[in-house]
Amino acid sequence: MKGGRHLSLFRLRGERMNTLRHVCDHRPEKSKGNKIPAGMITGNGDLSVILDDENDDLLIHMSKCDFWKFAPGHGSDGGIKTVGQFRLKNAGLEQYHVSLSMDEGLLNASFGHAELEIFVAPDQMIYLQLSSPDNESFPFFSIEIPDTSGSRNFEYSEKGLEWHLRKFDGKSVERETDVAVCCRRFPASRKDGVKTVRFAVSVVTNFDTPQYVSRGMELALHADYERDKAATEKKWKAFFALSRVTIPDKTIEKHYNGSLYLLACCMGNKQFPPGLYGNFVTDDNFPWNGDYHMNYNYEAPFYPVFSANHPELADGYMQPLLDMIDKGKDFARFENCKGIYFPVSFGPKAYDLYTMKGCKEHGILFLGQKSNAAYAAVIPVMQWYATYDKKIAREKLYPYIREVGAFWEDYLVKENGRYVIHNDAIHEVEYYVGESFKPEKARKAIEAKNPLLSLGLVRMVFRCLIDMAQELEIEPEKLPVWQEILDNLSDYPTFIKHGKRCFRYTEKGISWVNTNSLCIQHIYPASQIGLSSDKRQIRIARNTYFMNDRRLDDNGSNSYLPCGARLGVSPDYLIEGLRRNIEEYALPNMLFRRNGGGIEHLATVPATVNEMLLQSFEGVIRVFPCWNRQENASFENLRADGAFLVSASLQKGKIASLTITSLMGRKCRVEIPDGVKINLKTKDGRKVKYKKTDGCIEFATVPNEVYSFFG
Repeated sequence: MKGGRHLSLFRLRGERMNTLRHVCDHRPEKSKGNKIPAGMITGNGDLSVILDDENDDLLIHMSKCDFWKFAPGHGSDGGIKTVGQFRLKNAGLEQYHVSLSMDEGLLNASFGHAELEIFVAPDQMIYLQLSSPDNESFPFFSIEIPDTSGSRNFEYSEKGLEWHLRKFDGKSVERETDVAVCCRRFPASRKDGVKTVRFAVSVVTNFDTPQYVSRGMELALHADYERDKAATEKKWKAFFALSRVTIPDKTIEKHYNGSLYLLACCMGNKQFPPGLYGNFVTDDNFPWNGDYHMNYNYEAPFYPVFSANHPELADGYMQPLLDMIDKGKDFARFENCKGIYFPVSFGPKAYDLYTMKGCKEHGILFLGQKSNAAYAAVIPVMQWYATYDKKIAREKLYPYIREVGAFWEDYLVKENGRYVIHNDAIHEVEYYVGESFKPEKARKAIEAKNPLLSLGLVRMVFRCLIDMAQELEIEPEKLPVWQEILDNLSDYPTFIKHGKRCFRYTEKGISWVNTNSLCIQHIYPASQIGLSSDKRQIRIARNTYFMNDRRLDDNGSNSYLPCGARLGVSPDYLIEGLRRNIEEYALPNMLFRRNGGGIEHLATVPATVNEMLLQSFEGVIRVFPCWNRQENASFENLRADGAFLVSASLQKGKIASLTITSLMGRKCRVEIPDGVKINLKTKDGRKVKYKKTDGCIEFATVPNEVYSFFG
C-alpha cells in the first residue's frame, strides 16, 4: 500500500509539472480590432515582456505597471504606455517554437536561425541570452523607444551601457513620469561554431526611485545572469508551492496555473496595481486608457487570489481606492451625502480619467451608477474574511469600507418601513453626454429603483462593517445603526419570467437584460446567497441563473461560472463552460481575447475551480461542494474564510483525506456528510473535541495548528 501511494503522489506531481509548462509552435495570429496581445509573456509582477513579431523580425515589448501618462480627462491621450521594445532581425521566424516554464519564470524560444532565453528578474531586470551560428547571419539586436503620445526621448552611452530615457512631463500632465532603460551587453562566447551573447536590461521609473537613472545604471553594472536566473526560479517555485490543484482535465488545470501565473506577472507593484490590460501593453493606444473600471473590471482579476492562497497578489489593490477617497468625498457632496461616491473609472494616484465636458452628471462619468465604490469593496471584504488580518484592516480595509457605508447611510431612503435605493442605474447609461443624449429615452435606466446588484453590495458592506468593527473593537455605537439598515433593507426584486420566478434587475426600471451577468453578481462576487440560504431564495437564484446562459459572456463569464458553483448547479455544466472558454477564447499565451476588457478573464478558470472544490463564505467549510464525485481530484492549501488553509483529496467518490491549518486560531465549522466517520486530531496526534450539529462539526482551533480528519 505504501508503495502504491507514493507512486500515485509521484504521478500527480509529474502531471502537475506538465501543467506548469506551456508551448506555442506557431506565430500568433494578429487580431483585427482587439489589442490583447497573443505572444508569450513573462514578468516579475511589475515589469513584463511580451513576444510579438513584425514582418520577419521578432519584437519583445517591455511594459511596466507604473509607466503612465497622466494627461487628465476622459478621451485624453493619457493612460498606461509601453516602455519600448527589443527588435531581433534575422531570427528565422518561419520556424517558431516558444515554451514557458511557469515555475521558473523562463521563456525559451527556438527559431530558424536563433535560440533565445528570456526571464525577468525580481529587481527590475530583463535578461536575454541569444545563441546562433557564428557567421554573418547572426541576428541583429536593437532597442526601440517610441516617441508617440508626446513623449520626450533621449539616448546616450556611458560606461559601456546603452541608455534610453522616455519622459512625459510639462503642463499637460498631472504628474511627471520618467523611465530609464539601460542595456549592458556581455562579451560573446563561442563554442562549436555557435556564438552566444547575453544582455542585461534594467527598466526603472521615477516612481521606483527619484534616482531612477543612477539606480538603473547600478543594476545594469552589477547584473549577474546566473545569480538572477536562480533568484527568478526560486521566486516562482515558491509561488506555486503556496497552493496546488490537481484535476482530471489537464487543459483546465494548465489554464488554472497559467491564469495565476499571468496575474502574478502584473500584480506586484503595490502603488500601481493592474488596470484593464495589466502590464501587457504593446503600444500607447490601448482602449479606455488601460484605466481602473470600477463596475467590475478592476475587481474581477482579484476574485480568485484569496481562495488560491495568494493574498500577496492583492497587496496593491487598495492603494488607488485610498488615493481616491478625498475625490470620492467631493463627489458624494453632489448627492448631499457623506462618505464616498466614485465615477465609473479613474487611474492610479487619483488620476482624472472621468471628467468630460458636457456630461450631464456634473461633468463626471458616473454613467448613472451609484454602486461603483461599493463594488470596489468586494475585494477588501474578501480579504478580511480570508485573512482576518487586523493590522491591514485597521490601516486599509476598514477606512475604505467605512466611507462606503457612510455614503449609503445617507443615500438610502426609508419608505414605509424599508430602505430603498433610488436613481441608481444597474447598467451604464451610455455615455450620458452631449446634445444627442435624450434623457427621456434612458429615463427608465436612470431613475431605477432598488437595482438588484446594489442591494447585494449594500448588504455585503454593512455585514462586513459589523463584523470588522466587532473584531477591531471600534465604533460600537454604529453597530445598531448598521444592523437596523440590514434588518430593513428592501428585498431583492423578483418577477415571473417564462413561467419561473427570477430576480428582476430593478424593482422599478429595467426588468431584464440578455447580456452580462448583473442578475447574479449579488450572489457572486458579493457573496449574499449560497448553499446555506433558504430553499426559496436558492430556487429563485437557480431559475435566474439558467434563464440566460452567460458562460461565454464577454463581461460576465468570470462571475457567472463561479456563481454556478455557489448555487450547486451541475459541475459538468461548469466544466463544459470552462472548456468552451478555453477552446473559443484562449490565446497562445493563455490570456483570453474578449471584447469586455483584458486581464479580468484570467479570473474565470481559477475562481470557478476553487469554488467547485472548496467553499467557506457562509461560515461553513465545504470540500468538493460542486464536483462530480466520479472524478478524482485533490487540492493543497486553498484558503477558506476564517483564515484556514484546507487540503483534501477525493478518490472513488469519497473524501480520502482532509486537513485544515488554522492561521488565526478561529473557531472552525466543517460540513461532514452523514455516515462519514472522522478522527479529528492535531498534527502530533492529539485528539480534538468537537460538537456536531446540522451536518457540521465545530471545534476550537489554535494558531498555526494542523488538524486532520481521517486516519
